[in-house]
Amino acid sequence: MSEPQAQERSAEEGPKSSLKVRSEALKTRGLALYDDLERRRPEHATIEVGFRWLERDKEIAGGVLGGGLAYRFFFWVLALTVLLAGGLGFASSSGTDVEAEAEDAGITGSLASTIATAAEQSETGRWWLVISGAILVLWFSFGLLRALRLVHAAAWRVPTPPLRNLPKAIGFVVAAPLVVLVASAFSGWVRTNAADPVGVLVTLLLGVCFGAVWLWVSMWLPSKDVPWRAFLPGAILFGVGLEALYVFTAYYLQIKLANASDLYGALGLATTALFYLFLIGRGVVWAAELNAVVWDVRRRTEGSSSR
Repeated sequence: MSEPQAQERSAEEGPKSSLKVRSEALKTRGLALYDDLERRRPEHATIEVGFRWLERDKEIAGGVLGGGLAYRFFFWVLALTVLLAGGLGFASSSGTDVEAEAEDAGITGSLASTIATAAEQSETGRWWLVISGAILVLWFSFGLLRALRLVHAAAWRVPTPPLRNLPKAIGFVVAAPLVVLVASAFSGWVRTNAADPVGVLVTLLLGVCFGAVWLWVSMWLPSKDVPWRAFLPGAILFGVGLEALYVFTAYYLQIKLANASDLYGALGLATTALFYLFLIGRGVVWAAELNAVVWDVRRRTEGSSSR
């Protein structure tokens, strides 16, 4: 090999060698940090919670459970969409300007146009859409309820108790997401029709609503015999996570989709919805695991201090 070729090869291998050295150094630092945290687990409850949280998620295959919940959420939303399409058909046949009403509610122009088109197309079959939509909502609500119960039973390491009042449980599953949707729609309306400080404040307070709804939901799902305070960590986590998704959508993604072409907007909306459903399903699993782990660590700490 000639001297110029050797110099060129050395120049190419230089950045690669430097990158390899940096990656090895980061790996060594990471392993050292992990070992240090591992040694400090018995002394710090927060570190113990973090390790147990990761171990519990791996133990019950949290990623798979989150994907399964996203699947259930998707079909529940699809059934609700069929029911709403029938209702929009009645609204359109009565002469209501669906697109204008949707925009006044804080919905973006592209999505409002899509809703108006769906309303016009569903005028002829609105009765079938309402009836089939109602049946599908009940059916998939039962599937979603069953999935939520199984996930929480796995996170808490308890057997799934028998369901005592099915109609009440189904109504509970239907009501909780609708409360979240109505609160989100109200926040969008305020953000559109009020000054910026008021809109921002209502948007931030929406996270409290999300957390409160999930606290209420968690108390009715399988768990150990614990007080309501045991569900606060998961409710806070879920509320903050859902609020972050909402803020990102309201102040960034919504504008991007509104300014995009019709094709890109439809594809972007569908992709975003599927991705959000997975994140919501994953958040449900994380919240349940966090509640169970924090309670176990708290009981262990209280037992050690009482000796």
